[in-house]
Amino acid sequence: MKFILATACLIFPLTACTSLHTTKAEHLADKVVCIVNNPSVETVFRDAYERQIRAKGYDTKIIAKGEACSTTSTYEATYGFHWGVYLASAELKIFYQGVEVGKSIYHAPYVSPAKHGRVEGKIEKMIDELLP
Repeated sequence: MKFILATACLIFPLTACTSLHTTKAEHLADKVVCIVNNPSVETVFRDAYERQIRAKGYDTKIIAKGEACSTTSTYEATYGFHWGVYLASAELKIFYQGVEVGKSIYHAPYVSPAKHGRVEGKIEKMIDELLP
């Protein structure tokens, strides 16, 4: 019995999965999404995010916080290190005239082997669920 319990305690943490929770931004009136620049997140994340929005058929524009635009998007991302750098969490939000209309949240537990891989692929999944 002790062997089974010890084995379960060692294997269970390896089964942790990444999670993605999304509220789809339905019926966007504009085909231009203004991305609010976040200087605390690496530019490579923002560039990948912009490419994925464009791949969905939208035009993009990078703006500073406070600039006027009817459809805006904000992003947050944190990285971890475990056998290499990985995307630990990300949050993408879409606003229409200042009201949040969609959100996608990604989280990768430290023990999840699925956390490794291309960041752009993770952003692509987020955008597929976030934008119509």
